[in-house]
Amino acid sequence: MLLGAPATQAQAQPGPAMPESLAQSDQHDAVILIYHRFGENTIPSTNIRIEQFKEQLESLKNGGHHVLPLSEIIAAFKSGKALPEKAVAITIDDAYASFKTQGWPLLKDYGFPATLFVATDPVDQKLPGYLSWNDLRTLQAEGVTIGHHGAAHLHMVDEGVKAARADIDRASARFRAELGAIPSLFAWPYGEYSPALIRMAQERGFEAALAQYSGVAAMWDDPFALPRFPFNERYATPERFHLISNARALPVIDMIPKGPLLIEGDTNPPAYGFSLPYPVPGLSALACYPSHAKQAQIQQLGSRRVEVRIDRPFPAGRNRINCTLPGPDRRWYWLGKFIYVPGNPVD
Repeated sequence: MLLGAPATQAQAQPGPAMPESLAQSDQHDAVILIYHRFGENTIPSTNIRIEQFKEQLESLKNGGHHVLPLSEIIAAFKSGKALPEKAVAITIDDAYASFKTQGWPLLKDYGFPATLFVATDPVDQKLPGYLSWNDLRTLQAEGVTIGHHGAAHLHMVDEGVKAARADIDRASARFRAELGAIPSLFAWPYGEYSPALIRMAQERGFEAALAQYSGVAAMWDDPFALPRFPFNERYATPERFHLISNARALPVIDMIPKGPLLIEGDTNPPAYGFSLPYPVPGLSALACYPSHAKQAQIQQLGSRRVEVRIDRPFPAGRNRINCTLPGPDRRWYWLGKFIYVPGNPVD
């Protein structure tokens, strides 16, 4: 999906919508997967081995999953339309050449759609190992959705809104010149975002923006901070993939803190908690794990309020809290929370 031009005013975003029951919540969530490189085995931190990727695609094919275009899932979130059970979207960041030579041929064989988020500077600079504009036009003609990933792959929170806006506008000009229009879906570089950056993305007319912390995306999430599960060689075991691809979103309301950003003067670690709109069986088995510490202490207040107590401050940079709960049919609920501690002052 492409934009004709950036919007000049922020678009009003609907408030969180909740299904009427726990049973219905599974019709309004989706697992979004993120990959970077394919078969580039000398760079394991951002690579998936081809045999691993084939195994994952086979698991999706035979596991009752419905692999849908990302734009279709986001449209369903916004409209309230029900999604099929085990809805999955496949996304790729950074436009490495191995997507065209290794990843996309396999996805085509399985008939699975994909969204490729492109940072335009490496493409313009013709850096080795990256796709060209001709490659991107070919992929788009073959059905790949092209997404917006900025120009220079900035750390946007640390660089500030002004720099981020200029970076996005520069990339948008290149997309318009080379592809004829501006992608309407955006992925935050490094998965880093803030409330001010979300407002800026809305002003630029994007329909949604994707983050990069583990969690199942759902209709009640902020459409400009949708979670994705990243995969690389180390974190691609069949057991982990099965757990993630079959996960469900834990329906929550009244979450604190609302945003991800901890700036100077904020309490660190923050008070973290959420409520459930309806009872969830077996809630006492909920476990939460901060990325920088051991399992957190959980206090359940009544039948529907959960408070998570973390015993040490989050360090500078990207952090997360993952909460999991065994669910029906051996499908786990998975709730992710992104926490960012800037290294520089935030404007």
